[in-house]
Amino acid sequence: MAVAILVSVSGLGWLVVHELLAQPDEFGVVHHPLEPWLLRLHGAASMAALFVFGSLARDHALAAWRRHRHRWSGGVLIAGCALLVPTGYALYYVGSEVLRPWISVSHWVIGIAALPAFVVHRRAGRRHRARRDGLRRAGHHRPALPTDTVPVSDDPAARPS
Repeated sequence: MAVAILVSVSGLGWLVVHELLAQPDEFGVVHHPLEPWLLRLHGAASMAALFVFGSLARDHALAAWRRHRHRWSGGVLIAGCALLVPTGYALYYVGSEVLRPWISVSHWVIGIAALPAFVVHRRAGRRHRARRDGLRRAGHHRPALPTDTVPVSDDPAARPS
């Protein structure tokens, strides 16, 4: 959660500083002194976000997908991240002055759209947990078993033949 906030705040902060606080002068544009620092912070936080995203994709997302939970909101987030990574990479490494504005706007739009998707996904998970915990307190708890295992008894007579 902290990494998502840091990536979001640094990216939005850079966007505001770059687009709204740049001042034209006789030699071109004078950028705000915070702009390079916000961009560096955004890049560093994005590297951490890649690590977190990889961990979540392997554990959290696959398990939820198998249980048919929050597929839409999770799928939108995965798609957003899958598009933010190459557009961020392209912003850093693609030198074309023709493509750069298109890549940049794509990265902004996807990043900004990912924010409400993240909030919706978090709320869906919290609602699900609250509902599940309420059922448990009411005595309607069924112990969850992993989907790929079969319960085994220590009693030889109870084992399937």
